[in-house]
Amino acid sequence: NQYEAETGVKVTVETTPWPDFQTKAFTEFNAQGSAYDLVVGDSQWLGAASTGGHYVELTDFVKAHNLTETMAPATMKYYSEYPGSSGKYWSVPLEGDAVGWAYRKDWFEDPTEQANFKAKYGYDLGVPKTLANLVDIAEFFNRPAENRYGAAIYSQSSGDALTMGVENFLFGYGGSLGDFATYKVSGLLNSPESVEGLEAYRKLFTYGPPGWGNAFFVEVNTALAQGQVAMGMNYFAFFPSLLNEATNPQAKNMGFFANPPGPRGDDYAALGGQGISLVSYRSEERRVGKE
Repeated sequence: NQYEAETGVKVTVETTPWPDFQTKAFTEFNAQGSAYDLVVGDSQWLGAASTGGHYVELTDFVKAHNLTETMAPATMKYYSEYPGSSGKYWSVPLEGDAVGWAYRKDWFEDPTEQANFKAKYGYDLGVPKTLANLVDIAEFFNRPAENRYGAAIYSQSSGDALTMGVENFLFGYGGSLGDFATYKVSGLLNSPESVEGLEAYRKLFTYGPPGWGNAFFVEVNTALAQGQVAMGMNYFAFFPSLLNEATNPQAKNMGFFANPPGPRGDDYAALGGQGISLVSYRSEERRVGKE
């Protein structure tokens, strides 16, 4: 509304359920439809949307406004540039995000729980300092008979949910998805470090609530709000709702921490977020001023 007041140009925002987002957008792109001027497309779309002619190249705009210096480097590299290291840009970073954790402060700070944890694991119960600590804590709080579970993590196989969850452990344990310069995968994705990280993630999965095979951001927050889990993996963008007492009975008990490093100090978190791109097929009557 503020933009419309200043420019006289009305902006209509359309939202779409996440599972349908890519299908809906690319159906419009492939038909060269003019429904949208701008799209907040996922980073995985950059290749198909740019090579398919659906996005307008924004390299000149990026250079003119010095965006590679003013934006966080990771957001330009992973939300905007394609091919990698090509210096060609197809979006402007709009929403930066990464995976972190919410946890039950009241459970962690309970003196009895702290004493029992110290007796079992030999160190103090608290915000985990490593991914291995995180797995220990999930194991400790996993009590199915009490309807308490250790951790809610991403497990949904559709889209990128499971991949984004595993990445935190893959990178944290020193593993890799591959060499994006040479496209080499063998020996990297299946390296001992990658396998170790995947095994840790698989172990953590066993400490989740029953039927936890199709979970993403909604299911994680629901498990936390229902008081089922000690910790929950989610993007930072979804944490504010956990502090809403109207929707989360556990709001006062919520604490948060960044993804901890792996056993050898590798300190990473899976990157989320999107850029906003200019659609090639926008209608002439909606093109205002100089592009």
